[in-house]
Amino acid sequence: MSLDITRRAPLTRGLKRFTTVAAITLALATAVPAGAATREDAIGNLDQYNSVKARTLASNYHSQLVTLYDGIYHCMPWVDIRKGGIGFRKPRWAQEDDRYLATWIVIDQKDDGRFGTFPKERRASAMFSRYGVELLRRMVALPGVGQDPAMQGYGVVLSWTKPGTDKPGAQPVNESLVFWVDKSVAQGYLARKVASTELTAKARNTFFDGTEEHGRVQLEVWEDNFARTFQIKDYQLAKGVTC
Repeated sequence: MSLDITRRAPLTRGLKRFTTVAAITLALATAVPAGAATREDAIGNLDQYNSVKARTLASNYHSQLVTLYDGIYHCMPWVDIRKGGIGFRKPRWAQEDDRYLATWIVIDQKDDGRFGTFPKERRASAMFSRYGVELLRRMVALPGVGQDPAMQGYGVVLSWTKPGTDKPGAQPVNESLVFWVDKSVAQGYLARKVASTELTAKARNTFFDGTEEHGRVQLEVWEDNFARTFQIKDYQLAKGVTC
């Protein structure tokens, strides 16, 4: 299966007005400001955290968070990282101070017509297969983080323009998927020791249509190498950057 969408102009970093920040902030149980982010804004300062555990994780692994941001910014096409979009977050459903390394991206894409005919479960599955798995891969690969007993798992937040709302003179609406998974499950999946069906069954997810929360959706995960193989024509990496 594949995600069939039409891409926008190369290296677009400007973000449309976003309508789901407040709703997804509730899902993250922490404030996340709007807008595309510089490295400093994406990672933020230690004072954003309300627990010693979270501040310690963010301090100990700051260099890994920088690596994560740089890899996404330079090497994943057609995405923006949100302000406050990288950090050690506590899901709203967590009873204890469980901390997940989470990344929130906004996918800059234009519906080609076919994508909009898919049900929301298929749209969420396509976006997760293409971008969510790649984010998990990058977070799991960070040295030391996944072995720290203070870190419970990984979180992925994906937002994209809802098909049919990107029209001249109208304010686009975004759909979003919030996905949380324990680190042992994510690590096992990427090591091909855990099946994709087990990954999705053991994870928690929530789907948003604009500001409206739709709860859990049935996800299907398939191989999609776009984020690792697509090359933008004439795009030159910054000096010293490798992907």
